[in-house]
Amino acid sequence: MHFFRKFFIWFRKKETVQKPVLQEERRSFFMYMGKTPEIATYFRREKGIAKKDVELVLIDDEDRPAYQIAQIAEYLMKDLNFFYLVTERAEAFEELAEEAMEEYGLLLVLLSKESETVPGNLVLDVREWEKHLDIISAVSYNTLII
Repeated sequence: MHFFRKFFIWFRKKETVQKPVLQEERRSFFMYMGKTPEIATYFRREKGIAKKDVELVLIDDEDRPAYQIAQIAEYLMKDLNFFYLVTERAEAFEELAEEAMEEYGLLLVLLSKESETVPGNLVLDVREWEKHLDIISAVSYNTLII
């Protein structure tokens, strides 16, 4: 009995050490996903771009599932006139492009990363964006303050 008790105590310690790191990483990405329109508005205002003149470019992170990037795009496409998505997996976003046209009248242009010049005046790069956004924002577990 004593052996099993020590084993369970040891097992619980191992479990608690690994679990919070993954939850914190996941929590921060999903927290930024919901706040993406506010982040884009912040950057637009910082650059002095009028809302009607925004040409947003979203750069895909192939390491993340396509549905997460599609969710970010859905949050952003409500108030846009021009929207570009730079990705190597265009087939994953074709349905999103059709939805953007049907619901919002927005032309979602899918570009390859091989393109030399990327049009647009506001760029959101999703690759490692938590690290870059932490520079300009104070982040806690429950709130994002910009």
